[in-house]
Amino acid sequence: MMSFLGNTIFWTIVNFLVLIYLLGRYLYKPLLKIIDQRREKIETDLANAAEDKKKAQELADKYQARIEKARVEANGIIAQAEKRGNERREEIIADAHEEARKIKERAAEEIKQAKRQALSQLRDEVSNISLLIAQKFLQESVDKKRHQNLVEEFIDQLDQDKLGDIR
Repeated sequence: MMSFLGNTIFWTIVNFLVLIYLLGRYLYKPLLKIIDQRREKIETDLANAAEDKKKAQELADKYQARIEKARVEANGIIAQAEKRGNERREEIIADAHEEARKIKERAAEEIKQAKRQALSQLRDEVSNISLLIAQKFLQESVDKKRHQNLVEEFIDQLDQDKLGDIR
């Protein structure tokens, strides 16, 4: 029995060694190879992810800088537009004041001209009336009382007809 037992142990050991060889060759080595490939892929993916993250951060910083630059430019444009608007407003106000001054000067000149014309017309009327009085005075020989009445009548008529329009 010993030979049977020795024989069985021998073949069990041989089977075990063949099994270890077969498992190592067909299962363990391919499994290790797959694990190594998987580890390398994970490491590559992590490296790529870190690189992509770095690139994304650089792009984000670049775009943030562009946005800030655009914001600064926009604020500059707004400030410049406000400045031009204020300058234009001041020009418009100055032009309006100048135009108002010119209108006042023209109105004052027109008033002076109208006053001169009215005085000229008044002189002409007074002259005409004085001639009429003189004619009436010469045509009629009147006494002082009649003469006083004619002058007062003339002045009253002058006040009503001519001087009332000028006031």
